[in-house]
Parts: sequence; structure tokens; C-alpha cells
Amino acid sequence: MALLDVRDLVVRFRTRDGTVYAVNGVSFALEPGETLGLVGESGCGKSVTNLAIMRLLPKPAGHIEGGAVTLDDQDLIGLSESEMRAIRGRDVAMIFQDPMSSLNPVLTIEEQMVETIQAHEKVSDADARKRAIELLGMVGIPKPETRLKSFPHQFSGGMRQRVMIAMALALRPKLLIADEPTTALDVTIQAQVLELLRDLTGTYRTAVILITHDLGVVAGMTQRTMVMYAGFIVEAGTTRAIYERPSHPYTVGLLHSIPRLDRGTSEPLIPIEGSPPDQRQAPVGCPFAPRCAWRVAACWTDNPTLAARDGSGPIRETGPDATHRVACHNLPTPEEAAVGRPLRDGFRPAPPPGGVEDELADMVAVEAGAPDAAPVP
Repeated sequence: MALLDVRDLVVRFRTRDGTVYAVNGVSFALEPGETLGLVGESGCGKSVTNLAIMRLLPKPAGHIEGGAVTLDDQDLIGLSESEMRAIRGRDVAMIFQDPMSSLNPVLTIEEQMVETIQAHEKVSDADARKRAIELLGMVGIPKPETRLKSFPHQFSGGMRQRVMIAMALALRPKLLIADEPTTALDVTIQAQVLELLRDLTGTYRTAVILITHDLGVVAGMTQRTMVMYAGFIVEAGTTRAIYERPSHPYTVGLLHSIPRLDRGTSEPLIPIEGSPPDQRQAPVGCPFAPRCAWRVAACWTDNPTLAARDGSGPIRETGPDATHRVACHNLPTPEEAAVGRPLRDGFRPAPPPGGVEDELADMVAVEAGAPDAAPVP
């Protein structure tokens, strides 16, 4: 049975500039002891999805407008704030991306860590302090007993991040959400922190959602991976399946944007052209269509659903036999995925409906003074 079950989660931000369609019907599940990697460009909805799970969306703009989130069969969406506060830290914890804004600047590290422990466990000040020293030592802070009296501004960025990790691990939560946990750390400390997270899942069966841009960390740390784009999950499956057989054009683009040791040193990286869509516009069609080299006419009008890559068999969302699922009308072939571009004879990406692309090209040509440009009405 899944520890965490998210169904059709919808998150919106109401701003002066309009509604931001941040998360659009995201569904996934997570079993105890499983590590799930969540990847995608900045702004694609990774952090917002997990802030919604924690019920920490910024107010008053952020709202959960649909879906369900259950942890151990308990509905988190329907809980009161006081009930949710009792669950945070004890059952589900989060390592935030920016440790400076997450730590209280006027309280010492000891005060913050001891308060976290005592808020959920009936322990003495001495026992809570001893636990805090152990945790700081676990995340690689030297002489932790002397650093407890320090304030956050007296730590470097990497050390503040380690304090946040120690606080998240303090109560051995059932679910740990790690939002870029190693961004500010040097390579050696990064390896220690990742090993600590791995031990946590093995010893305490803690489930981990790992949000990161580092595809190498995802490959080494996770059993399953989800790829997000513009608030949608576009590909999901076991990490091995996605790395060996990337099947969504966006996933193909991500993997071709990083250097790999199994390719020749002279092989150029292939960037993903264009920019992510403006999420203040209601999604129409596939959100990746404007940047996709494999798009067909249906991509402009019909957003494909997340379906089994091979089109058959029962869907399994978790475990080592999780189904490889893709949301795409025109899957790249394995040969095309290997080179990062379409190889089919005569294939051209479908232009936008109404010839908008051609009109824009003509306007640019006229402004440039091209004699053979078509007149723009």
C-alpha cells in the first residue's frame, strides 16, 4: 500500500496579473523506503507540488483547487492548520531550497533544533540538545557542540543547508521532501548528505521525494523518476527505464543538454530551443509543442494524457516494476532519442494553427527589408 498518494492535484495562484496555472492535475504515489526523483526546468511546478503536499503554499495567492493528497490513508487537504502542524516534522518533513529564508535569524541553531524536537517528542532539554549535537555531526558540521549557540548568519550557505537537513531528519519522518538539498554544498559534503539520505531510507523506511536539476544525482539516488513541464507530468517510470529509453521529447532534450562519459568528447550538447510557456495562460494543447521538434498537428490542440509507453498492460505507479508512462502524441524512436532529433524522411514539425509562425516570419522579413517577403495585412 502506498504511503503517499496524490490524485489530480491542481494548484493556482491568483495574482494581480491574472491566474497562474502552476500545477495541472498531477497524480503519483510513493511507497515506504522508495526514493522518487522529480526533475524539470525551473518554474515547471516541482516545488509548488510539494509545498501543496505540505500545505505551505504562500498565502493569499496560492490555492489547492482540486485533487486529493493522502498520507497513510489520512487526507491532508481536509486537515485544519493545527492538525497539519502536528504532522509536519513528525510524519513529513521538507528540506527547503533556501536555508537562509527558512531559518529564524534571531534564534540560535540550538533554540530552533531543540524546539523542533520538543514540539513532537516529550524529551528533556538535555536529551533534545544531545540529539541536536548528534544530528549536526551526522551532516558534517565540525565541533557541533560549540556551534549550537551560533546564529544562522554565522554559518556559510553550505553549513546553513546542512542545519536544515539535520532539522528535517530530527524526527525520522515517514516522508522527506528534499528540494535541491545539495545545491550549496561542495562535492565531498554532497556525497555525505546523499549517503545520509540513502541510509535514512534503508534504516527507517523513509520515503524521499528528491527535487533536483542534477540528473546525475537522480540516476544514483532514485528508484523512480518523474519529469515535469509547465505543471504537468510528461514522463514517469523507473529511473533505469527513463535513462535507457527516454520517450518524451522534453526528456530527450534534458538528457542531451548534459555531458556524458559514454559519448565522444567532440559531440556537441544539444540545447532545448525556446522558453517555457507563460503559465498565466490557460494550457491549450501540449505545453511543450512550441519547442518540440517532433510535434504533429494534434499537439497544438490536444494535450496528451500520461499513458503506458507500450500501450498495454495494467498500470503500476510504484515499485521496481513501475510502468513507463509518457504523455506524447508522437514518440521519438530509440534511434531519434539517441541522436536528439527526428530522423524520419520528410518529417517537419507541424506549424501552429492559422499559420501564425509564417506570419511572424513574414513580419520579420518585411522589417528587415527583404524584397520577396509576403505583404503583411
